[in-house]
Amino acid sequence: MRSHSVGKNLVANTKTTLFTVPTRNMALWKLLYAFNNTSSAKTFSCWWYDKSENVEVAIASAYPLSSKTFFLFGDGNYVVLDEGDEIRAISETGSTTTVVITVELDARSTVQNFA
Repeated sequence: MRSHSVGKNLVANTKTTLFTVPTRNMALWKLLYAFNNTSSAKTFSCWWYDKSENVEVAIASAYPLSSKTFFLFGDGNYVVLDEGDEIRAISETGSTTTVVITVELDARSTVQNFA
């Protein structure tokens, strides 16, 4: 497995795809850190988009973040992502939110889909 991190400054009130699992890879989503960099409380949401089911699964939904505080997903927990799955996030209108995710990628020699 190979670790990979992505960092983005979210555009407020715009759902953003942070990461898409490449073809013939699986990934362990190990960390998501979201920081509210505004001077007031704002909300944050993030999802796992499961391509095989064409559904978004909420990890955090309108999670309240006080000024200069953060949301952390990780601490030994993880989500297994298959190729084409995505990690998506959005922050509330008027927010300035920074997001960092870390996944561990595992290349496969063949495509495996589980239904």
